[in-house]
Amino acid sequence: MRRGHIMRHTIGLLLAGLMLASCGRHAGRIVRQAELLIEEQPDSALHLLQGINRRHLSGETLACYALVYSMAQDKSGIDVASDSLLRIAYSYYSRHPEDSLFARCQLYMGKYYIMADSVKQGDDCLRTAAHYAEERGEYYTLYLALNKLAKEIRYSDAALALEYSKKAYQVYSEHCPPKVTNKILLLLDIGDAYLLCNRDDSALYFMDRALMEAEVIGDSCLMSDVLQDKSLLFTKQDDYPQALSLVKAAWDISPTRNVNLASRLASCYADADSVRQANELYSAIIREDDYERQYLAYRNLAILSAKDNDASSFLAYSDSSYECMRKMYTQALKVKSDYYQDLIRLEKENRRQEAEIYHKRIFILCSLLLLTVVLMIGVYIYINVRNKARREREKYLLREQFAREQHEMEMAHKNAQLALMRKMVMEKYNFHKRLEEKKKAGKHITLAPEDWKEIATFLSVTSDGFPERLRRAYPDLREKDFQFCMLVRLDFSIKSLANIYGIAEVSLKQKLVGFKERLDIPDKSMSFKQFIANF
Repeated sequence: MRRGHIMRHTIGLLLAGLMLASCGRHAGRIVRQAELLIEEQPDSALHLLQGINRRHLSGETLACYALVYSMAQDKSGIDVASDSLLRIAYSYYSRHPEDSLFARCQLYMGKYYIMADSVKQGDDCLRTAAHYAEERGEYYTLYLALNKLAKEIRYSDAALALEYSKKAYQVYSEHCPPKVTNKILLLLDIGDAYLLCNRDDSALYFMDRALMEAEVIGDSCLMSDVLQDKSLLFTKQDDYPQALSLVKAAWDISPTRNVNLASRLASCYADADSVRQANELYSAIIREDDYERQYLAYRNLAILSAKDNDASSFLAYSDSSYECMRKMYTQALKVKSDYYQDLIRLEKENRRQEAEIYHKRIFILCSLLLLTVVLMIGVYIYINVRNKARREREKYLLREQFAREQHEMEMAHKNAQLALMRKMVMEKYNFHKRLEEKKKAGKHITLAPEDWKEIATFLSVTSDGFPERLRRAYPDLREKDFQFCMLVRLDFSIKSLANIYGIAEVSLKQKLVGFKERLDIPDKSMSFKQFIANF
């Protein structure tokens, strides 16, 4: 009973493992479908992924799910504020640089590090992504990595940022599916890089190209962005009226009144000494729930107050900007703290999951081992039973063959006996016939030595060795007495015996009685002839 229970439990575990593996394969197909939808339909991809129970995933499938989910969030405009999932993918693909998703994982991990203010780690990941993507011809990933790198280092290394921007534009133009919006943004990035490199003419050239492309497709958002960037060029050249004109044009055509545009317009108003308009815009920005923008607005308001010699307002705005800065850094520290706490929690969770997976594997391995041992024992028993049955059958066949051969030998012996008996019977018949012939002729019947030998042989065969048994039982018998007993055993009549011995029948009867006394027959009621016949 216990063995059967263990077998059922082990088989149940194996079936559960197969079901989990089947669920894992099904989830893997859904993840691959979501990956194909990310570029064009990121929301649909995210919806597909949200229907998967990640508890059933492990190994490569879990890593792929984590990466594709992070990519879908990014493409849907959702900031990946925690690396809980992305870290799973990063841990797996870091050990498998040969995987096709390695470069993409490095790219998104780099974007996360930069968002979390871990710029050095982010740059390292982006450079790794660009290197592997270029080696393997993954041009879209290469374009994304170069574009992100250019934006992140533009203020620290403008020349390198310009190089990255140009290469990103070249890779995208030559190898990626053409999308005008992306090409416009890349042209604008090149213009910004030239501006930071103090090459204003080249910057203006690429910005004008970007503006022209945006006007062709009628994209007001892009036109607004290009106009804002062009205003920076004229601000740098101290042409504040032209900068203000460009920003106002950007403000007028923009479909949304976003904070960045409002902040840029307020800055241009301040540069052009339009204090009232600047104050109105900065006051609107202050009401936004963004400490960084509030800090910039309060700081610029303090600068404007200083220009107007308004000491009290200057102090108030300065204190407010300081408070916003404090909150901003407190928030940043909290984000950092949360990040490291999430990292520690994730590490603990990963270790717990690894330990759980390890124990499950050990349990399944032991179960498989136990099942293997049970199967081997079963096979061993089956083989032994089958071999035993085969040996028994061979023994039975041998016994049957031996019995058949024995029977054939016995039959052959019986046939020989029957042939001999037929011969003896014929000889006895002939012997009696000769006696009768002599008797009729009135001759005395005599038996030659060969006749006595023939009689002894006949009785030995037909009477189960009568002569031999009689000699062993009565070794003192004389030869003549022994011959007389053989004649009695042949059941000769009294007359025939009397004729053979040449005496009267009465004398022969007395002779029989004398033999009974000599042989000391136990049963007194039994005659000598009966004794010899039954001996």
